[in-house]
Amino acid sequence: MIKFFRKIRQNLLMENKTGKYLKYAIGEIVLVMIGILLALQVNNWNTERIQRIESRELSKRLLLETNQNIELLKREVENQNQGLDDLLQFLKMTGNNYKEKSIEKTDSLLYRIISSPRFKLNTSVLEEAISTGSLASIKSDSLRNLIYELPSVFTEIKDDIGYIDNHDNFYLFKRFYEIASLRAVDGKFSPYAVKLESSKFSNIDNRIILNDMQFESLVDNKYFLISTLLNHYEVTQTKLLKISDMLSEEIKK
Repeated sequence: MIKFFRKIRQNLLMENKTGKYLKYAIGEIVLVMIGILLALQVNNWNTERIQRIESRELSKRLLLETNQNIELLKREVENQNQGLDDLLQFLKMTGNNYKEKSIEKTDSLLYRIISSPRFKLNTSVLEEAISTGSLASIKSDSLRNLIYELPSVFTEIKDDIGYIDNHDNFYLFKRFYEIASLRAVDGKFSPYAVKLESSKFSNIDNRIILNDMQFESLVDNKYFLISTLLNHYEVTQTKLLKISDMLSEEIKK
């Protein structure tokens, strides 16, 4: 093809048809430019097609992880709402008339309220998308911004759980160990109750803890800490539900 065009140019020059040669040369340049533009267009189209595929695949993976976290949060919210109820029940039993309360119920509530939250959301796909920069392939600015907010939201939850854990380890458990029998509780309600058996000390009555103002204050404080955690759970759940809907729409595009 190149030889063909070259021969045409040579013939025009030999025939001294300079005007026609210039027109032909300009036409040839235009054709080359059109060819280059078409090649660029095809390349851009192919690049965009690959990006759309990558974006869709990432959206699918993020949607799966997001929906898993929504279910995890749903169950955890139920658990911690039950925890708040247990704390309130215990606070209603405190006071000078503690001997009128049930030993069994007291031990049962103690077993539940000394448990600290153990919860972690799935973040592997999110972390990968942010660290590799692949999150940029998602076209929706509002969706990307919401996803970028998740690490800080998850950190708030982690911090809240850390505060509760420290509160329990350094204050609640410490006071519990000073005035009550953990074995009396575990021997009835823990998964290892059969092996642990009941305490061999006589006259154990954990109801005495109901008459301890310091322990009452610690339980009261734990109620506020759990309530704060639940507020962050609800904020996170709202964000995840919105992200889930937007990711579903993104996949349909």
